[in-house]
Amino acid sequence: MGEYINKKVLKAAWPIIFGYIPLGIACGILAQKVGFDVWQMLFMAVFLFAGSGQFISLAMIGAGSSILSVVLTVFIVNLRHLLYALILNQHLFQESKLYKAFFAQEIVDESFAVNQTQFSRKSENWTAKNALGVNMVGHSSWIVANVLGLLLGASIYIDTSLVNYILIAMFIGLWSFHFSDYRMVVTGIFGGVLALVLSLWLDNMLYVVVATVLAAAMAAFIWPLSDKDKKAVHKKNGINDSGGAEDAVAAENSAGKEAQP
Repeated sequence: MGEYINKKVLKAAWPIIFGYIPLGIACGILAQKVGFDVWQMLFMAVFLFAGSGQFISLAMIGAGSSILSVVLTVFIVNLRHLLYALILNQHLFQESKLYKAFFAQEIVDESFAVNQTQFSRKSENWTAKNALGVNMVGHSSWIVANVLGLLLGASIYIDTSLVNYILIAMFIGLWSFHFSDYRMVVTGIFGGVLALVLSLWLDNMLYVVVATVLAAAMAAFIWPLSDKDKKAVHKKNGINDSGGAEDAVAAENSAGKEAQP
């Protein structure tokens, strides 16, 4: 278990843990107001595990929305997780299908931000087990906070409108990992402003998905990866672009020497 959860993993995951405690409690309180019991809250926290998706689904259930509309809305909101999985797969392509299935279930915005940051740091020896450990730590803290919030919901009052400010603060904390790179800062600001503008026309958090894709595309177009960056990524993933060509040249030279009298 130490290979998955250790000091290095906990150090990387602490913003998630401290962000999830108030958010998860607020989510549990909202679930209690809707009428969930402990087992329903537990099952939702384990199998859905999507902060925004859970808040939206609880609000829709409380408003009497149909199951189909709840499912479709959560599906649209969480489409961004598909992008997260595709991006992280470049670091995890050598892992088993079972690992990938479990890892994909655990991907959320916060764990993606932490893992992508750690994988991109050349000085950090971040492994697939470390990445899964971050997911597990985050998910566990979310489950505990959800259940705790539901149990507290009947006895104390907490203004759930505070959730919006807590969520923003947590994402700013995660974004701060990239403040040393001006490209990440500019891309983040552009994506945030674009999301605000698109929210005037798009509903159900779809504006977040669209703004994220457009901001990332803009960054990729303006600041494409240099050859040095590409080689660093390939080296990290165990890919050798020039290895095949060099081996072929070496084999040809060897054959030529052997053919000489």
